[in-house]
Amino acid sequence: MDILRTAIWACYAIAVVAAIWDFVSGKIPNILTLGGVLLGLSLHTAVGYVDGGSAGALRGFGASLTGIAVCSLVPLVSYGRKEMGGGDVKLFAAIGALCGPGIGFDAEGFAFAILFAVIFPWRIVRSGAFWDRVRNAAIGLGNIFRPTKNRLPYLTVRKLPPVVLGPAILAGLSVALVRHGIWP
Repeated sequence: MDILRTAIWACYAIAVVAAIWDFVSGKIPNILTLGGVLLGLSLHTAVGYVDGGSAGALRGFGASLTGIAVCSLVPLVSYGRKEMGGGDVKLFAAIGALCGPGIGFDAEGFAFAILFAVIFPWRIVRSGAFWDRVRNAAIGLGNIFRPTKNRLPYLTVRKLPPVVLGPAILAGLSVALVRHGIWP
């Protein structure tokens, strides 16, 4: 069981480094994410083998593979729609591989909750896009009462800056570890 705690703390260390790297450069390196996936598969397979022989190794490998599948399904859809970067998807897969599907899915859910409740509103207000939309709504309401020839044109809405998900993923993992009684 101590090896599984080691896998969880290795996952946390990977998430910390990925969050810092993502915040500074806007990218998450493959060596962290793919290394985390391989480490998770290896550790769970080895622990399974020690606990239950070949059948245990297959169970451990299957549990880690299930964690990868569960934790990367929604991010893969977002990646396909160009809403998320590939490094973020691989980081979620590494979390699933190392922590398993339960903690991994909780970490993903909390990360998305933090993203939608804190980061998206902060981005919209900080970039000025929120006030652009408020002004456009006011212009639209005013145009209802103006004759067609006197209507005002709508403003151009600013493009939002790219999202840095690494810190939100780290925060989601932290909340998931607290929820499961692993941390502090």
